[in-house]
Amino acid sequence: MERPMTIPNQDIYYQYSESRELLTATLIERNQLLRALESLSKASQGPVSTEIIARFDLGRAQTLLFQLSVITKKIDSLIILINSYAEKAGMPQVEMIDHGST
Repeated sequence: MERPMTIPNQDIYYQYSESRELLTATLIERNQLLRALESLSKASQGPVSTEIIARFDLGRAQTLLFQLSVITKKIDSLIILINSYAEKAGMPQVEMIDHGST
């Protein structure tokens, strides 16, 4: 029995949709990590003193930076995956914008 022609496209659409949802969740997680890192850095701001320097949690900062690097790689991979599905299904691709370059 042959499968209808629409099944492969439905599979690609499903994979595309699921990947976009995963990308959204991953971007939310990235934003939470960035806020945690920002909060950590602000906690140590103020007049320079031994007490303030001691309050900066270097271990936590390193953990957050590592998690951000892992999340960034995951985001890059998801974008490549989504765009491959988009190309096959004629769906909109995800555009990466680099805000760091001027």
